[in-house]
Amino acid sequence: MKRKWLAVGITLLFIGVAVAPSINQSVVKASTDNDLVEVTTQACGIKGYGDTTVKLTREQYNNLEEYLVDFRARLNQTTTKEEAVPIFKEAVVELDRYGLLPKGMSVERAQKLVINGNQNQLLTRTLKRIFSTIDLSFYSSNFLCLIAGQGTEVTVGFSNDIWLWFWFPTRYYNGIDLIGLLTFGRSSYTSGGLPPIYHPCIGWVETIGLLGKKNWTGEFRGAVAILPRIWYREERYIGAIPFTGIRHYEKENRTTLFLGSALYSKILY
Repeated sequence: MKRKWLAVGITLLFIGVAVAPSINQSVVKASTDNDLVEVTTQACGIKGYGDTTVKLTREQYNNLEEYLVDFRARLNQTTTKEEAVPIFKEAVVELDRYGLLPKGMSVERAQKLVINGNQNQLLTRTLKRIFSTIDLSFYSSNFLCLIAGQGTEVTVGFSNDIWLWFWFPTRYYNGIDLIGLLTFGRSSYTSGGLPPIYHPCIGWVETIGLLGKKNWTGEFRGAVAILPRIWYREERYIGAIPFTGIRHYEKENRTTLFLGSALYSKILY
């Protein structure tokens, strides 16, 4: 009997030694997975490029956040769009280091999308002539601008089947098919005739264009137009049209980082 129990004990010991590494590996893997930050990248205003989902370590994500702080600081030191262009291009290179470019998109193509998405020389010259005679520096809007920011309640509409009615900026257009509707904030409606619940965008936005530099920090909403309720019982506030560039959605904190250009942007506190 002693020999039998000894044999059983030795067998259990070998089983324990064999199973322990796999248990430890599972614990380590679970711990590692919980320490990753999932970020999804999308190309806006262009077709043919797929979404990219990357899991960054906490250290990588914190480094990226630190870079964005530096990015804003350098952007605030610029006075013209031309000065801001190389800063935007460098940001694309930095995002590529983390694998945060749309699937199949090169750095050069991403830079062109971000910087020249809405470039039209005739339109640019026309708008410059108009604005040269009017002081619009106090307006909460910008035209032909580079735009970057990060915040909650930010969405981008890509679909060709989104049809709107909106005021832009002094003439009424109807049924315009737009790609790249950048929205800030939303209102959700409840049953029973109660007032809608307002959910502002919380974060920051920097623009630099024909009307100089405009920036917002804290709580704000888009003011170009209200997007009709294509979402169930919900309206979104358009802040920039048409937006072309790159959008990153961070799943854990539900925040969106965007980098690109827009023909027209308007935001209000």
